[in-house]
Amino acid sequence: MSTLRTILYILLYTTLTIVSEQAHASMRDCQAPEAAQYVVFLSEPEFTPEAFESRAKMLLFYNRLQEYLDQHRDLEMAGISHVPFRVARCEGRIPAIDGKDFNRRVVRSLYIRGVVIEIWGMLDAKRVNSQRTNLSAQMNYLLVPVKLRALEDSKDLPGIHRFNYPDTEIVATDFIDLISNSDLHTFVAAAIGVMAFKDEAYQTAHEMLCKAYPQLGHIQERLAAKPPTKAQSKEIKKLRDFLLNLAGEAIVKARNLPGTIPIFAKLQDEKNPCSCLKASE
Repeated sequence: MSTLRTILYILLYTTLTIVSEQAHASMRDCQAPEAAQYVVFLSEPEFTPEAFESRAKMLLFYNRLQEYLDQHRDLEMAGISHVPFRVARCEGRIPAIDGKDFNRRVVRSLYIRGVVIEIWGMLDAKRVNSQRTNLSAQMNYLLVPVKLRALEDSKDLPGIHRFNYPDTEIVATDFIDLISNSDLHTFVAAAIGVMAFKDEAYQTAHEMLCKAYPQLGHIQERLAAKPPTKAQSKEIKKLRDFLLNLAGEAIVKARNLPGTIPIFAKLQDEKNPCSCLKASE
């Protein structure tokens, strides 16, 4: 966490819980794990009786999900597992499905504490002879640094994304596999990249932005292939274009830092920031 964000966090911490409770009855404060540079807030999901017979059973799953994500068990996280991020278990924190709780004040308070992503949603299933089948999830992703920039700078940037699973590519027989998917990992990388840029950690920013960029292209194509999700594909394109421009800025900023120019900034072209140049060039 940067020094500025640490100072702001100390100033705001004593009033954050009270303000959050006033903003929304289910928007309880959540404590980030200690020594976490970047944090993912895993909020408690809503669920239907077909998905879980009781909240107690849902919480058993919720505990397993948080542990699974926090320990970076998913192989698809291999590309970002070396970045110091943790997953916070936010029991009792249930944002509105439409994201209306995330106003400028709430988003800024998350940013100050190093929260890069908050995820929440609704879990559903069907029951056949008492057996759970046809699992589905509506997952919501708040990209905190992107949303903050949109709110504070009046930028046309999509900071909240809502997806329905399963889809043509992301399918699973377990809710953990349905939620811990490539879309989530892409958004985590993207948000870390944007926050790292703001903190002047340009090498991390460039790496994460360029990891997310091609994956967002894949998501964009997947959404564009179906009429109901074509509008979403346009929002992903806006995000993707923003990340590519920021990756180029990271190269330029790194070259202008005092001292030795980082190797990545020497090898990369800011006009094509996610394609490594040959050493001879």
